[in-house]
Amino acid sequence: MVSNTRNGVISKMLSLALLIAGLAVATPVVERQSTEYDYVVVGSGPGGGPLAVNLAKAGYSVFLIEAGDASVPNGFGQYPPTLTWDFFVNHYPEEDPRNNQYSHLTWKTPEGRYWVGQTGAPEGSTLLGVYYPRGATLGGSSMINAMCTWLPSDSDWNYVYELTGDETWKAENMRNIFTKIEHNNYMPAGTAGHGFDGFFQTAMGSMRGSGKGNKVMDAYASDLNLTMPMSELLKRDPNALAADRDTTSSIYGLVQHQYNTGGRYSSRDYIQDAQNDASIPLTVSLNSLATRVLFDTATDTPRATGVEYLEGKLLYAADSRRVAGATGTKKAVTAKREVIVSGGTFNSPQLLMLSGVGPADHLKQFNISVIKDLPGVGQNLMDNQEMPIVGSGDGGAGEAGVAMIRTSHPAYGNDRDMFLMGGQGFLFRGFWPDNQTATLPPNPPQPYGVSMVKGSSVNNKGWVKLRSADPQDTPEINFNHYGAGAEYDLEAMKDVIGWVRRIYTSLGITPQEPPCTGTIDADGKCGKDDEDWLHKQTFGHHPTSTNRIGADNDTMAVLDSKFRVRGVAGLRVVDASAFARIPGVFPVVSTFMISQKASDEIIAELQAGVAIEEF
Repeated sequence: MVSNTRNGVISKMLSLALLIAGLAVATPVVERQSTEYDYVVVGSGPGGGPLAVNLAKAGYSVFLIEAGDASVPNGFGQYPPTLTWDFFVNHYPEEDPRNNQYSHLTWKTPEGRYWVGQTGAPEGSTLLGVYYPRGATLGGSSMINAMCTWLPSDSDWNYVYELTGDETWKAENMRNIFTKIEHNNYMPAGTAGHGFDGFFQTAMGSMRGSGKGNKVMDAYASDLNLTMPMSELLKRDPNALAADRDTTSSIYGLVQHQYNTGGRYSSRDYIQDAQNDASIPLTVSLNSLATRVLFDTATDTPRATGVEYLEGKLLYAADSRRVAGATGTKKAVTAKREVIVSGGTFNSPQLLMLSGVGPADHLKQFNISVIKDLPGVGQNLMDNQEMPIVGSGDGGAGEAGVAMIRTSHPAYGNDRDMFLMGGQGFLFRGFWPDNQTATLPPNPPQPYGVSMVKGSSVNNKGWVKLRSADPQDTPEINFNHYGAGAEYDLEAMKDVIGWVRRIYTSLGITPQEPPCTGTIDADGKCGKDDEDWLHKQTFGHHPTSTNRIGADNDTMAVLDSKFRVRGVAGLRVVDASAFARIPGVFPVVSTFMISQKASDEIIAELQAGVAIEEF
């Protein structure tokens, strides 16, 4: 591939050989004739990937840094080592006994193997914490996620407008961005609120289903007073443009970011399509771990001028394949315009702090020179709380669709706040390494599971902090579950436990989890037993908001409404860490949307002559 600037060729790159769409077989060999580009983007996931491509398509040279390579999946299960970084987190502050009560804790044995369980690990094993996989490959976590594509409530977008006064965040405009990027494969062409010419592929697998629900779906429909036929409910569009969409409890079809054939679509596809077009000035640097953002501090406002990185394979401590002592080759690249950090909710705040942007007292603990004291960097960590309700019995033949319902404790007005998915044998109790060596406890006979995902989560008391000043080290991650907003988050989950238990009982399915040592009441609840179980077994895997956008007078706001890092110049953050609050139940589509939003706005600034001057 040839990388061009607007004025000419600055670097050359050998083409990637592709086996199938979206999957590369080898890391490209690069002949770099320049270390200077208009934009340097760190991270190729849903935040950085589309933005980098869009800027390059507009004629600006872009250097895209990705710590992983472009390997195909190879290894165990959904999270093979070739695609995944293994993070281990805590759910509660240090010394809180609930940290040791989660059923699927991960340990490392003296032999260096993973072992999963609450107790009984081999003697000499080290407790790592709760497993939290993240994508570490070209395409980021859009290469390993469940691909669920569910637009957030309008109130989530309008909230940013209300905070900042920036009208471009209004829900109506954000829907326009969605229609711009979407390539819809499941609705009739021209359906309002959807796009059919964009890059972001969406499909609904249930369109090819039988249209017959199982007994649990029938019970949902009856209890929710749904009059639409089940054959239509199972194909109902969750992303429809409708005034009552955000307040309607119903059964829906599940939309995923997939091609019409069912194959995964990720930001990798968009990047590799651009790489295959020699006219697009995009240079992708794989196996490149960003270590710090470089600043010019000669003026009152420090300006980001580039990125320092280590080139080499398997350099980050979260990579289970890493060889101790691997350090790579230190390199640097200059950004004539801006640096854009898109490393994700864990790594973006880590990179900012390593670069001297973050809470001053925390940085000084590691002898990091403070470029800008921003106390909000790494704070405000949010997630969707999740947990299954498990029963023992026959859910009947037919499809087990998904539902979105409003509990008795919605956080924001009358917005629906709980997503439900499940089925016979579907027991989603969280995450643990696929290659672990423990024998897990047996499931109950004839298990039926309903997993709940809490949308509109309120708790924002988690954090990401540095463990050290070593960029190859992982950060400390703590979600501090139910640290705030438990009157919404915890109570809503208790509502759903009760509702699903009542559904189970009506069908002859025996409730098993959460266990109840007392008596289940008329609402299906079991008092303190339910609450204790939730504190022990809640998990999540949609982290957001550790560099959140906020109002000008908010000292904890890291970004302004245009994704610019406050107090410095030439630096933006565009990924899930930027969200002012968690956007609904599956943040991936929202992250693709803000990537498009940010790139559109940067290009508009350039065209209007109001962009930052070249360095």
